[in-house]
Amino acid sequence: MPSILHNRMMLFFVALSMLFVTHSVTLADFTIYEGNAASELEWQVAAAVTNLEDFESYSAGTQIDSLPALGINFDPLAGGGFPCTYSFTGTQTPHGKMQLGNFPNGINSINRWDDIVISASHGREITAMGFWNGDGQSDTMTAYVYDFADNLIGSIGAYRGQFAGFISDVPIWYVILDGDTGDGWNHVDGLQTNAVPEPLSGTLLVVAGCATLLRRKRFAQAAKR
Repeated sequence: MPSILHNRMMLFFVALSMLFVTHSVTLADFTIYEGNAASELEWQVAAAVTNLEDFESYSAGTQIDSLPALGINFDPLAGGGFPCTYSFTGTQTPHGKMQLGNFPNGINSINRWDDIVISASHGREITAMGFWNGDGQSDTMTAYVYDFADNLIGSIGAYRGQFAGFISDVPIWYVILDGDTGDGWNHVDGLQTNAVPEPLSGTLLVVAGCATLLRRKRFAQAAKR
């Protein structure tokens, strides 16, 4: 028979699940900004205080697993490694030639088509994110946005050399930059968020950490299929 401790733990996680479900039902607004530099400026004004990474201070080929100033972490790529800096002389963005790509192992089949998964760091709240599609392919880079209940709350798309950003009325958990874009070797630039400190209770911090581990395990299992 299940132990009393087991039953209490089950009730605890059910209660937490109900908390997150209730939270997700309150979704109302997901505002999209797509276009050129004017769209980026409009998004920045609406998002208030934002932090931007243009990757110009990095040398080419640097793998990045987190950007503390933006309050974000990067999941390992399906083919191995982390997103890396890439010097691109083709399609230019307003933020220079150094960009962030999904191919740390080179232009080959290892990381081709890999998604870039960006998650909010523990203790940071993000309700707005923007980026430029620096890729030279004539295609749209789509970003899928999820809340802490793992619900898809919206998506944005940036065509070649264009900006895309969003503002959500609830904090985001993670964003997937779709690897199934162009030739599969993708890169973005001018990544920016409005991350602010988010005080969490010890319990919620543990739950958030466990949820992140479970999500990464799910992506790892999917990559093996």
